[in-house]
Formats: sequence, C-alpha cells, structure tokens
Amino acid sequence: MITTNTVKLDRTGLATVPSGTGKKAYSIGCYSKSDWVFIHDELKKDGSLEDNIPSSTIAVTDEKLHSDTRGTYMLTDAEAEDLKKHAKVQFVNIDYSAYPGTYSPDPGDLITTPVRNIPRFQKTILNYRAFNTAPSTPPTSQAGIGASDKNRTGYQILRHIQKDNPWDAIADGVTGNDHKIIEKDIYQLGDGTGVDAVVSDDGFWIAHPEFTSTSDDPPLWKTGNALTWSGISTAVGTCGVLDLVLDAPYYIDPDFFNANPSLLTLRWDGTRVPIDSAARSWWSDSSQRSAGFSTIGTVSGISTSYSRTVCNGSNTAKATNGTNHGTQCAGQVFGKNYGSAYNANRWVMNSIGSSNSGIGDNGQFDILKLFHLYKPNYDWRSNGGAVQNSDTNPTLTSNSWGYRSYSHHYDGTHYFYRPAAIDGSVNGVSYDSSTKPAFFDQNGNYGDYNGGPRMKGERLDDSTTASGKEMTDVGVIFVCAAGNSNQNQGSPGDADFNNYWAEGENIALNAATHLEFGVNTYNTINRRGWPQSLGKTTAGLSTAGTEYAAINIGALDDQYIATGYGGNNTEWKESIVTYSDKGTGIDCYGAADDTLTSDGRNSSLTYVHPEDYTGLTLTPYDVDFGGTSSACPTCAGWITTKLQYNRQWTDKDIKNWLQNQCGAQDPERFYYGDDNTSFTATTQDWEDVKAIHGYGKGPVVIWDAPTGSPSEPQRPQLSFTNTAGVQMSGFVIKFT
Repeated sequence: MITTNTVKLDRTGLATVPSGTGKKAYSIGCYSKSDWVFIHDELKKDGSLEDNIPSSTIAVTDEKLHSDTRGTYMLTDAEAEDLKKHAKVQFVNIDYSAYPGTYSPDPGDLITTPVRNIPRFQKTILNYRAFNTAPSTPPTSQAGIGASDKNRTGYQILRHIQKDNPWDAIADGVTGNDHKIIEKDIYQLGDGTGVDAVVSDDGFWIAHPEFTSTSDDPPLWKTGNALTWSGISTAVGTCGVLDLVLDAPYYIDPDFFNANPSLLTLRWDGTRVPIDSAARSWWSDSSQRSAGFSTIGTVSGISTSYSRTVCNGSNTAKATNGTNHGTQCAGQVFGKNYGSAYNANRWVMNSIGSSNSGIGDNGQFDILKLFHLYKPNYDWRSNGGAVQNSDTNPTLTSNSWGYRSYSHHYDGTHYFYRPAAIDGSVNGVSYDSSTKPAFFDQNGNYGDYNGGPRMKGERLDDSTTASGKEMTDVGVIFVCAAGNSNQNQGSPGDADFNNYWAEGENIALNAATHLEFGVNTYNTINRRGWPQSLGKTTAGLSTAGTEYAAINIGALDDQYIATGYGGNNTEWKESIVTYSDKGTGIDCYGAADDTLTSDGRNSSLTYVHPEDYTGLTLTPYDVDFGGTSSACPTCAGWITTKLQYNRQWTDKDIKNWLQNQCGAQDPERFYYGDDNTSFTATTQDWEDVKAIHGYGKGPVVIWDAPTGSPSEPQRPQLSFTNTAGVQMSGFVIKFT
C-alpha cells in the first residue's frame, strides 16, 4: 500500500482563485434538465430581463455536455450571490477544479484511514527487540552512531501497536529470530494529549534529549510543557517535563506567583518556574498561596533538599539523587522516541531516594490528590489562546517501586495451602528454608534476591493506604509494577488467595504478620502486596469480592525458548519473563526485559543516545532496561493514550478495556503453562517460572486496541454482503 499521508501537492503553476470580487469560474446546478436549459439560455442572452439573472452576456467556460443539470460560468461574486436566489437554481459555488492551487487538498489529507495511519516518525526507524543483543553491536560512542539510528526505539512501542507479536519466532524457531531489528514507522491511535501523566520515582535527568527539543525531533512531538502550552509561562521552554512538587504550584496558582515575581525564576531551558523554596512552601504553608487555595489543605514532610539540582538536573548537570531508574521510566511513558504518550502533559515526582517528597505519610498521594482536584486543564492544543478543556484532564501516575521482604524464607515455620479456614483452626505444614513447597519455592529467586529471595504480602490498613485510596477515589489512575519475585498474585476468590505462612502451627492469618521496610504486612503468599493492593474496596484483610484501584503490571520476555522449566515445551512462544509476578491478579503484561530507554548515567551498561542539542554539555546515554519496572511505564503510557479519548474513565473502565478489547493472548502464540486449578502444594509445575498461573484464564498483553469512543480515530472496517446468486469463497484480504 502506498502511504499517501505525507505526500504534498506541488502547487507550482497551478491556478488559484483570483483576488477581489471580479469574474471567477462558478459552477451552477439546476433541479432538472429543463431548468438548466432555461438558465443556460438566459445567461447567454445579452440583455436578459429575468429576475436574478445578469443582464449582460455571461461567458460559459464548460457546458458539461455530459450533464443535464450543470455547467461552469464566469461570474462576479455579486452575480453569483444574486443567481442563488433564482427558483430554478439549486446551487452556485466556485468551480473548485478550476483552481487546484487553492482547493486541491494534499493527497495525505484525502485518505480515509484513522490517525493511526499518520506516521509518528514519518520515516523508517529501527525497532530493536533487544538493543544489547541486536544482530550488530550497538554503537558505544557518538561517532559510531549513524543516521539510521536517529529516533530508534525499543520494542515497547511496536510490540503494542497490535495484539499479535511482530517478532514471532514460532514459524521457524530459530534462536535470535526474536531479536531481529524491524525497520518500519510507528502508527498509533493516540499520543496522550490532554492527560497529565506523572512518573513517581527517584531522580530524573529531564535535560535528556528524550525530553528536550533537538533538531531530530519526531514531526508529531510537541515542544514545550504544560506551563508553556497553557501560556502561564510567557517564556518559551524547550524541555517538555515539569516537576509536580516544584512546578505544579505555579500551574495551579499562577496569580499568587505572578503577584510575587521574586518567587519566579527562569529554568535552564527557558521555562518560567517557581524558585524551589517557594514551591515547597506552597504545598506546606497555606499562607504562601492565593486566598482561593488557602483552605484546600497542606502537605508536610517535603524535604528541604527537594530541589531542581537534586531531583531534576539541567543541561549542564545531572540530578544528584540518582538519575537511572526515574529517567528510564519517564522515557518509556512519554519520551519522544521511547514512550507512547509523547504529547501528554509530562510530570515527574521524586518520591523515592534520599531527597524525596515521601512515599508514605510524607505526602506523595496527597500531592497527587490535590493536584488532580485543583489543577487547570490545559493541553497543547490550547497554545496561544490559553483555553482550558471543559472537563478535568485525567491524571495517571506510573509507579515502578514496591515493598517486599525475605521473611518467608528465613522466619517461616509453617505454611497453609488452600486452607479450609484462616482463623487458626487449621494446622499448617512445617517447612524451613531448604524444604519450601513448590507453590512458593521459587518466589524471589528470580530477579528479587537481596540477602535472600524476597516476595510481598498484603499490607495492613494504615494512614498511607488510606491516603492512597483517597487519591484514587477522586479519580487519579494508579499504575504500578507487579514485582520481580515470580510470585503468583491471585484475585479474591482464587483457590490460592488465602495461602499464607506463619511462625507456628495454629496461627490465624490476621495474626500472622511481618515487616516489609518497617511496615506491618500480612504473611500472605498469593495476594497483591504494596502498592499493588492500593485502593482496595474492603477494610481490613481482603476477602472475596475485594477490588483494587491499582492497575497491576507484569513483564514480558524479549527472548523465546523451545523448552521451558520442568520439561514443559514452550515451543518458541512469547512468554512472561522468568522473574515477573503473574496470576489472575495481574491486569496486563507489557514489554519489559531488554527494552530501550533514556538513562542518566555513563556506565558499562549504557549506550550513547543518537540525538543531541545545542547547550547540552553532557553526553546523553540510553540503557537496556528490564523488570516489571519497565513494564509499568510501558503500559502506563499506552493507558494514557486511551484516557486521551475517554476522559471520564475510572480504573474499572480501564480494566474492562484490557479484558474485553485487548483480550487474552492466543495460546498458540503465547505460553500459558499448565492450569494450576488442580495443583497440590508440591506439584512441580508450580516451579515453571514461564507459566502464567491463570487458572485456565489467558494473559492480557496491552495493545493499541480501540476503545469505541466516538472521539477516538477508528480502524477501517470492511463489510461484505452476499448478493443472491453470487458465490464468494477463496479470497484473502491483507492489510499492510
């Protein structure tokens, strides 16, 4: 198929509509042949007396002898307007075909395909399945980067354009087939416009070229940020990312800062922003705001070292609070090359690390709640007019962090497998670190071994869980990484939902607790941990029927294997990665292991980024990223592109779209593993780390599935009607 949407019409020498009100070619149409013959004859008369007909002869440029009702004539604008009033005349309009230089649209504007078929990069780009093991060694220096590597991206984009995996190795089963570089452009339905996407993590190097204007920007990427798009910052900035703690106060309350200009400064990229101390005070001190915001509540616990230097960096220095994990996650949510939501309102919050706004009671969730409730609602389409959207912009937050411990490995003495009761009346089965049963023997051994294998339990209710629920109750969409423990996270009602461990034979579940990073947590084995259980609908220990607001994300593997663990045959199918948590408690899986994204470091793990810009004094790097930490921002970005067209969606709506529109993967192409419905505690198939443990239910891999919103671009549809006497068979339809 020829892609015409980038083809422009060469208008050199083409006729255009003459200026002024003089004679122009007009098409005239009548209701019937007799009407047209009458009007035609009257127009050719010299001295016509008919009302609404010019008295002087009108030149005919095209009688259109093939038509009974229309022709083209030279009329002044006034004559054309008068002629429209005649009872026999159906229409009078400029003859568009006579002036192709004015009226002929560009070929690309004529296509009937949706926005999806507007190329994102408008050129062929390199889509890497695994950058670190690509067919050729990736360049490690700026000098080694060729033009073909500009705007490269990882498989987190192309994999999720469609339901089926484009790196399918089943057909030939050749090792390395899964790592082919696919050279093609990207087509997607949305770009995140009008949605506030917040990445909550450690430090961010927001001056990375993924977030800042360069000469190699993709054509559809919009320069600037929410402050510049809205017109609040009258200075034009080149960096697309803002800090929620440091910049949102000006976005929410511009009158206060504009009335106190000493509290404003120009950021390194040119965006006008609050000074660090004023921004922190706005959150914590109600007197440091406009009167209209004095009673909305304050947030305490923001460190005095929360600053642009520590948390964000600049074009001459990287953030001192670590720039690897946060920069990587941000790149996969809204990076111009590595993220799907590249035109969202892009925000970051340094919520973990040594200088943070606080994961727990210190206020991360309270800041997000207040931001969502009181922010204005601009998007980049408002540029210049500073017009707000009529409804609230959706707010989504991506969270690639989680609590866990190795207590189950060292402290546990008894396990309770599918117990008939959890009140202590059922005896547990004894175990130690060397005799753990198969159903949780591998938990933490793959990917989350730090002083021992770690996994997670359900967190007890406390002020932090309450603040998280308040945040989601007002509408913030919370997306989180499931965890890297290869732990089975079931849904309430699953056969294994009540499995737990204890330090004793007759301990009730509500009395079996341990500490995860100092936080009280139940000794559950197959439930959501923290923050995966955020926003749960029941108080106390979760029970059947409990729902969770958090959207829980598992990780895909970039590689395929022929034979899985325990002798199971995976047949080169796509699968989850060995460390990913799995089970019916996972809402969807996303590209993760060996994705490509931005990074803030210079190490043996990083590769020079292909784009640069004037004023950047540091060499930018990319990295081969992995873990559910990578899957979370991948999926968060795609969900953001759906909120763009479904601005009232709740977490329930998103999960419904995932289940019903994205749907389960085909077991012929994706490895399920055996159905664990009838497993015992010691069934060795529990240790198949590639199995999804879905109780016969297939895994959902997020993809750019339409939502049915009338504002969302629609996929082309074909309709066939079998006419009587016509036999249709044996035809194949292919879309390219």
